[in-house]
Amino acid sequence: MKKYYLTLLSISLTFIAFSQDTTIVRIHDNTDMTWYGNYDEWGVLPDGSSEYRKINLHYTMGCATNGCSDWDYTTQIFIRHRTGEIDSSMQTSPLFTSNGNIVDTLFYSDTASYVSSWNTTTNSVDSILTTPIEIILFNDPQNPTMSTDTMLVYEAGFYNMIYDSLGNVIDSVYSTEDSILINSDYNWYQIFDVIENYELARVITPYGNSLSNNWKFTSVFDITDFAHILQDSVEIRCHYSGWSSGFSATLDFEFIEGIPPRKVTALENIYKGSSGYQNSAAFENNYLTSKKVLINQNSVGAMIKMTTTGHGFDNNQSAAEFKPINYYVNIDGVQTHTQYNWDDKCGENPIYPQGGTWIYDRANWCPGTRAESYNHEITNYVTSGDSTEIDIDFQAYNWSGTQTPSYIVECQLFQYEDANFVNSAEVIDIIKPSIKDEHSRKNPICGKPLIKIRNYGKSQLTTLDIEYGVIGGTTNTFSWSGSLDFLETAEVELPNLSSWDGSASVFFVELKNPNGQPDDYIENNYMQSEFENVPIYPETFALWVGTNGGVINNLSQESETSWDFYDNNGNTVYSSGSLYSNTQYRDTLTFLKGCYTFVMEDSDEDGLDFWANNDGGGMVRFREIGASWLKAFNADFGSNIIHQFFIENSQEITNENLFNWDVFPNPTNNQLKIHGHSEGNTQVKLSDNLGRIIIDFNISETKVLETLDLKNLKNGIYFIEISNDKSYISKKIIKY
Repeated sequence: MKKYYLTLLSISLTFIAFSQDTTIVRIHDNTDMTWYGNYDEWGVLPDGSSEYRKINLHYTMGCATNGCSDWDYTTQIFIRHRTGEIDSSMQTSPLFTSNGNIVDTLFYSDTASYVSSWNTTTNSVDSILTTPIEIILFNDPQNPTMSTDTMLVYEAGFYNMIYDSLGNVIDSVYSTEDSILINSDYNWYQIFDVIENYELARVITPYGNSLSNNWKFTSVFDITDFAHILQDSVEIRCHYSGWSSGFSATLDFEFIEGIPPRKVTALENIYKGSSGYQNSAAFENNYLTSKKVLINQNSVGAMIKMTTTGHGFDNNQSAAEFKPINYYVNIDGVQTHTQYNWDDKCGENPIYPQGGTWIYDRANWCPGTRAESYNHEITNYVTSGDSTEIDIDFQAYNWSGTQTPSYIVECQLFQYEDANFVNSAEVIDIIKPSIKDEHSRKNPICGKPLIKIRNYGKSQLTTLDIEYGVIGGTTNTFSWSGSLDFLETAEVELPNLSSWDGSASVFFVELKNPNGQPDDYIENNYMQSEFENVPIYPETFALWVGTNGGVINNLSQESETSWDFYDNNGNTVYSSGSLYSNTQYRDTLTFLKGCYTFVMEDSDEDGLDFWANNDGGGMVRFREIGASWLKAFNADFGSNIIHQFFIENSQEITNENLFNWDVFPNPTNNQLKIHGHSEGNTQVKLSDNLGRIIIDFNISETKVLETLDLKNLKNGIYFIEISNDKSYISKKIIKY
C-alpha cells in the first residue's frame, strides 16, 4: 500500500492556479503489467470529509522493466468497490482425502501391510511394504476447509497370493482392514463481500517495439462523479489484456477541493465486460439486454456514461476493430441518442512514430491513446421515483469469418441532485499552449491559444469574457459567444497574444461575466499551463522536400503530400500547390518578422514514410542557407505536420525591400505560385521559349499571392517577368 500527499508545485501550473487545497495520492507506482490478468493494489484516499469540485486520474503508461510489448493491448483501470452487501455461494467439501485425493471408499490398516509376489530371479516369494496413506479428515461444519485430524495408515482390504515352490498360485489370504472410511460430500455456504468493479479509464497500449525503455505517456481522466466511492481505503485494479511483457502503470489521483456541478445520488453498472458479435440479434439478446432501473426519489437528474471499443478484424466486415458503426440509446423504448463509435484521427496520434498500423482509424481507439467515454444526459427522459428501461442497441451488420469480432462495453448510470449553480462557467483545459502529452502534436505555439470551457450552471451559457496571456506580461481580452447547455463543452480559439513576453513561460486564462453576470462559482474560472517556446529561424531558409511514391491518381502522378506556410492571421504565405511523386524540391523562402505555421498534409494519412504501404520513403527538412539543418521532421508522421516558428531578425517592409518576389514551385506541373510585396502597378508576363506571351496581367495589391494555372501548357521551358517602375525580374520556369 502506497500513500502520497504531494505539494502541487510542479503540476499546479498545468491544472489550477487558485489556492484550493489539492491532494494527490498515488496508487500503483510503475506497476509492471507483464502478462494477461489483473494487477490489484490498495491505497488510502481522502476520507470524504471534504467536497471536491474536480477529481482527475493521471494515468501514466510506460514500458515494463524489460521493455514495451510490440502490440496494441487493452488496459482498463477499475475501482473495486465494496458495496457493503453480503452474499454467499454454495461449496461442496469431502469428509476426508487420501494422499490429497478424493476417493469414495478407503479400506485401511493401522499397522503395516505387505503385498506378496513371486520373484522369478530368486524363485522365491517377495513381500513388499505398501505405501503409507495420509488421511486428512474434515468434519468441522463451522470451518469446512480446515482439517480436523491427520492419520498415517496402510492399505488393506486386498488379497495376497500364496505360491507353491514353482511359483504357481495355489491360494490367497485376505489382508484384513482395521477400518473402513466411506466418503460423502456435504454442502456449505461461503460468505463474501459483494464487490462491484467500476471502470475509471481505458487506454490502449501503443505498438511498443520502437519505443525506448524509458518511454512514458500520461492521459488525464475526469472521474469526479466517482467521488462518493473514492474514499478511505480502496482497491484499484489495472487490467492488462496483453499476452506478453509489457507495460507499466502509474496512477495519480488528484483531488481539488470545491463544489462539484451536482452531487451524485446513485451509481450502477448497466453493462460491463466484453462479448463476441456473431449477429445483431444474438448480441442484443445475450449481451445488451434491456435493463430496468429505479430512479431514486431524491434524484432530479441522470446521465449514462458509455465507453465501448471494438476489437478483431479477420472477417469480411473488418469488424469490429476497423468498422465504424453507431450505437443507440433508448429510454423506455424511445431513441434518445445516437453516437458514432469511431476515432477518425489516428493519423494525428500524439505517440508517433510507432511500429504497427498506428495510423489506421479504429472503433473508438487508436494505439497508445484513450478510449473516449460519451456522456448521454437523460434527465428529460426519466422521472424521480419511477422505474426506467435502458436499452443500448448497436448498428446491425452481417459477419462471416474466422475471428469473431468483439466489443468491450462499460455503461454506467449516474443519478444526481439538482445543479449547484445557475450561472457559471469553467475552464477545463488549456490545449495550446501546453506541455501535456495528449496535446504534444499541437504544441509548441506562437499563434492563437486554444482552450476548452464548460457550462457549470443550469442556465444556458451564451456569452463570456475571457482574459488570457503570459504570466508577468500583457493581459489580453476576448468576448466569446455561443450556446452551451448545462455541462456541455466547447473548444475556444483565442486571438493572437499581443506579446509572448512575461516573467515565466506560463500561460494563464480566466473566465469572467458568464451571460453578462457575476459567476456563481469563481473557483474554477482560472487555469495556468507551462509551455515551451517555439524555435526561432533566420528570415531566409530553404525547404527541402522529397515526395514518396504515394499518388492521388496514377495518371497525373500527383503526390498525396502538399505543404503551406501561414502567417499569424491564417493567411497563406507560401504554398506548394500540386507536387509530383518521387520528386525532390528545393525552395528558398524569405519571411518577415513574426509567427508562422508550417503545415504538411498527406491525403492518404500515411506520411512520407510508412512501413505498411509500398510508397517508399520521402523527407522534409528546413535548412539554413549555407549552413546546417534547422529542423528535420520525421517522415513517418501520419496525417500531418504542424510546426510553428518565429522569425525574429527579419527587416520590416521598407522602400528598399518592397520589391521582393518568390516564384514556386519550380519545376512545376500544374500550378505556379507568385508571392511578394509591391507598391503601385506591377505587370506579370509568362512567355514560352520563343518569346510568345502566354499570360499577361497586372497586380495592384501591396501583399500578393497569385496562382497561375499551367495545366494546359505543354511541357517545356517558360519565362516569367515581373516589373514596375522600381525594378524588374525575370526567372526561367520548367513545366513537366
